[in-house]
Amino acid sequence: MSLGRPLRGSCYCGRNQYIVQIPSGASEAAQILFDTTTAHRLSSATPFPAFLRVPLSWYHSEIFPFFPDETRTNIRRIYSHPTEQSAMRQFCGYCGTPLSYWSEQPRSEADYIRLTLGSLLSEDLRDLEDLGLIPDESEQDLMGVTPTSTSNQESQLIGRDITGIPWFESLILGSRLGNIRTTKGVEESRDGRIRVEYEVTEWTADDAEDDGEGKISDTLGGKRKRREAEDVMGGNIAQGTI
Repeated sequence: MSLGRPLRGSCYCGRNQYIVQIPSGASEAAQILFDTTTAHRLSSATPFPAFLRVPLSWYHSEIFPFFPDETRTNIRRIYSHPTEQSAMRQFCGYCGTPLSYWSEQPRSEADYIRLTLGSLLSEDLRDLEDLGLIPDESEQDLMGVTPTSTSNQESQLIGRDITGIPWFESLILGSRLGNIRTTKGVEESRDGRIRVEYEVTEWTADDAEDDGEGKISDTLGGKRKRREAEDVMGGNIAQGTI
């Protein structure tokens, strides 16, 4: 299946942006990879590194300097670890977002590039399921999204939204990570001069083995003990003042 438009991605500040142009009927050449090897874990600073692996010919990138003194080499930085001289990792020199990983070892990998999954736009992350890259184990009521039109004729600075990714949330549902719930939203004043983006993260512990009444009694008991201690301390203070 083809989306009829490229997948889009960028760093956090927006200076580095890229598109993945998927030829019609060729989406099976793309692949989602979760690679928890030490090198990827440390370079991505996450215990769960995830990549979109695509043919190198599909990948097209561009930089957007914000000021005249910003150069290409400062915006798009490349790092090769001493133990990975055959590999290159690209990241933003300003906001630090990891962008891609490329290696010529083994030789067959030289024709592919791995793009950090988190650098894709949220709208495009959701589209990975439509491309058949995410196993569809159950029907989901996905949020309707109107694709943002892009022009192939001229460069266009792309923006980001902050909505969730249903297929990724389903991966962690039922796991220990599933106890974490994040709520995000945007509020804007009527005159449009003030815009507030917020994020609230809640952690729910596993209460299956705990008895609710036991919790209440423990709480009340703790309060009683505290009152008794305060009474004793109060009595000692009173005795000391006489």
